[in-house]
Amino acid sequence: MVTEYQKAVAFILTQATDNEIAGIAEAAKSRRAWLTRQNIRLTVVGDKVSFTGRNGVTLTGTVQKVMQKNVIVNTPRGNYRVPANMLTAG
Repeated sequence: MVTEYQKAVAFILTQATDNEIAGIAEAAKSRRAWLTRQNIRLTVVGDKVSFTGRNGVTLTGTVQKVMQKNVIVNTPRGNYRVPANMLTAG
């Protein structure tokens, strides 16, 4: 079954103009920035969080410091500076 999202993406890939694609890219960039700010607001020192590291392994740790865009997470493997949009609770 084809979802509405799939139809929209198919349209963008086949029929959208350069200006339309630029507008969509800007909207996606704004949405990603909003989600990052939302995550930063909800994250506090001491929270248990998890994220996927560069090697594909999911790491779990405790928030040590919250910065503007990144969070320092203390894991058994050491401290990691993680973008807020990569964090999940737990």
